[in-house]
Amino acid sequence: MKNRINGWPQYLDRLSALLNIARMSLLFSIMTFYVLTRSMDEPDLAGPIFNTIELYSWAILYGFLILFSMLVPRWQNQPDALPNVNAAVDITMIAWLMSMGGGVDSGFGILLLPFVGSACLFSRGRYPMIYAGYVTLLIVIIAGLQISHNGFENIGVRICTIAIMLIAAAYFVAGLTSYAATSLVRSQSLQYQQSQMLDSYRHLLDRAFNYVQEGVVVLDESGLVWLINRKAQSYFPILMTDTRTTIFSQIMLYWHTEQKDIFEMNCTLNGWPMRVHARLLQEANIPLLMLSMRSRTEIDQEAMAIKLASLGQLTANLAHEIRNPMSAVRQANELLQEEEHDLARLRLFQIVDNNISRIDKMLEDISMLNKRDKKNKQAIDLRVFWSAFMQEFLLIKPQAANCIQLEIDIDHLIVWCDSVHLQQILWNLMNNAWRHSLQNKQAIRVIIHRQAQQKISITVIDNGAGVSAENQLHLFEPFFTTEASGTGLGLYVARELAQANHGQLSYCPQLNGFELTLPRMVDE
Repeated sequence: MKNRINGWPQYLDRLSALLNIARMSLLFSIMTFYVLTRSMDEPDLAGPIFNTIELYSWAILYGFLILFSMLVPRWQNQPDALPNVNAAVDITMIAWLMSMGGGVDSGFGILLLPFVGSACLFSRGRYPMIYAGYVTLLIVIIAGLQISHNGFENIGVRICTIAIMLIAAAYFVAGLTSYAATSLVRSQSLQYQQSQMLDSYRHLLDRAFNYVQEGVVVLDESGLVWLINRKAQSYFPILMTDTRTTIFSQIMLYWHTEQKDIFEMNCTLNGWPMRVHARLLQEANIPLLMLSMRSRTEIDQEAMAIKLASLGQLTANLAHEIRNPMSAVRQANELLQEEEHDLARLRLFQIVDNNISRIDKMLEDISMLNKRDKKNKQAIDLRVFWSAFMQEFLLIKPQAANCIQLEIDIDHLIVWCDSVHLQQILWNLMNNAWRHSLQNKQAIRVIIHRQAQQKISITVIDNGAGVSAENQLHLFEPFFTTEASGTGLGLYVARELAQANHGQLSYCPQLNGFELTLPRMVDE
């Protein structure tokens, strides 16, 4: 699998094509040489004497093998676990030619060496001794037949010397080619690993480049865009790489005028108020300017979020610190009421107690707001939840009995949220609805239904006068209230808790009510 991946078969395909060319050249040369020398009268120039039938049989068989190798080149690429059969066929055919041409001293034996080398390359450097040993066996057989036919006294020493030289050359070529092929395979494997590592780095850099918070644009002095990431593309949809743009002409003018390598500036780009950080880059001796930019609106929002987070922590600490002295004030107020019977003073004590209760409610809302990130989500069946909620609500507001109408879908309505948060949200909505309604039989209408495939809607509607258009703009602002005894945190906390549970709370003026949407439990 590794060799298939790292590109080695491409080299083998090229080697197969070159080897087929060499085979065709060899076959064509030998047959041309035989035909041209066959008609010569001088024996010294006639060359080796071939048996015509045997030579043509060899040529036909070898030609068929060459044609098959050209039509099916991959048959030569065998698994590494076995020696290459194609190489054995070539070596056998050359040995047959050498035997036909006069034996070991015919000169055809030198043709064995290229095929020994190609066999080691096809085997990726494996089995060099097997190929050289096979060549040795064939040479020994041919030399033995030649000596037995002509006698050792006549040609034995010369045949043995040539045979030994051919065998030594075969082992040398096999060893050298095997070493070269093994080194090539090793370098190919290393190259593949490095290319995989570079691909991984490139992928990581691409993700880092495209997922940073800043929009990044790299351009040259002429305004040609070299690189642009997704964030910058969202700012400037018409901007493309390898195109010139005049969007950054203000920045380019400042760069050329001031000749600074690093600078920052506030500017308006294509209608976007931006904070731009510019840095000079050098790429192939071409000055490039890398612009990192962010919308000033986003920067201001982040700064506000940080301030609000700090303010939230501060208010949580203040709420904790205020509770203790307020408890002491309440206790002192209760003790004073026990010793006083003057109605005017008792009224003053009642005012103190009411304001202490108001402060307690505000501290409770602040505490709930700071617990919005502490979620304990679970599957909540709204039918069961509503039944328990109504029992508790009517205990506190018994006058609301028979004044609340419920419209609920037949389907199983199961939401995925924190039950404490849902309790707090509905309590605020129901309490506001009752307070602003006419408090009659049709005072409050609650509609629970599936809004979409993944959402469930809970709408609380009252029959009161509704919220004025002016006040609708400030409904969810903290500390905004139209009631003298209100804290102005109820709706603000309710919306924050809804968003903490991936929901949404909004006012619907056409219904004169508030709609809460929560994620539906999918696997019901």
